[in-house]
Amino acid sequence: MSHKSLTADLCRAARRARGKQADHTRKGRDQSLMRFAICVWEAGFQVHTAGGIKEKHVEVWAADMESRGLTKRTRANNLAHLRTALEGISRRVFADRMSNSRLGVAGASRAGTKRPMMSEAFDAYLAIVAAIDPGIAMVLELMAHFGLRAEEGVRSVKSLADWHRALRNPATDGFVTIIHGTKGGKTRRSPPLDRDRAATLVERAIDLAKASGGKLVRKPDLKRAMDRFHYVVRKAGMTGENAPHSLRYAYATEHLRRMKAAGMDRPEAAAGVSTWLGHGDGRGTWVEQVYGREALAGGEV
Repeated sequence: MSHKSLTADLCRAARRARGKQADHTRKGRDQSLMRFAICVWEAGFQVHTAGGIKEKHVEVWAADMESRGLTKRTRANNLAHLRTALEGISRRVFADRMSNSRLGVAGASRAGTKRPMMSEAFDAYLAIVAAIDPGIAMVLELMAHFGLRAEEGVRSVKSLADWHRALRNPATDGFVTIIHGTKGGKTRRSPPLDRDRAATLVERAIDLAKASGGKLVRKPDLKRAMDRFHYVVRKAGMTGENAPHSLRYAYATEHLRRMKAAGMDRPEAAAGVSTWLGHGDGRGTWVEQVYGREALAGGEV
């Protein structure tokens, strides 16, 4: 026997508790639960089901994560995944008893580890990427102008014609509809940072895609396209605080600053940007903490 039976039972329990979720969310949670199961078995506890989990098992995992130097936020997220699984088998009381405070992860900051990428730094990285793969450089530009995630940028080629019409038609509000590659398949409408510049960028992207067989990243399937994207940006040095996701931070931060300058109410500004990022207006507080800690500093919005 091994940890596999416990992993499978925990994953089933978590799905019962939360129902359908985005693939990225589910996969991350399943991996976290597998790591818990492995830790428990390697510690000598032969636990086969979620119902057999006891306090000592959770405490062992919490101690193991701390010994490996995981941040408080990472440990808190992993423990939250385990509580979800316990909730799925009606063990919510037990899950609540194993609190963050008891397990030494209380007070974990929700602030992101990235910073908005400055335009000078982006220009330098963009030149390096363009020399390696012009299509991926174009994806990065689209990510920067529309606040896209990496997969949304890679798959945006399917929407370029619609975006061009939305940006060039003076009768519209200039928002574009983001459909492909979103988390959970949730469509959203988002404004570019600059409408005219974005329209010109989309025209360039359309021309590049036409010259590249209808693709921005010239790979036969999404997996290989994403692998290529991540390989090229890492080769260009876009890692850590300067990873491509920092372009999304820059997009959110700039919109928050503009709203602040316009005198908009702080919660309303954060809720709006949250919607444009694809998180929904209910996560405005999270957007303030993660994206807006600098843009919204120094007084009320």
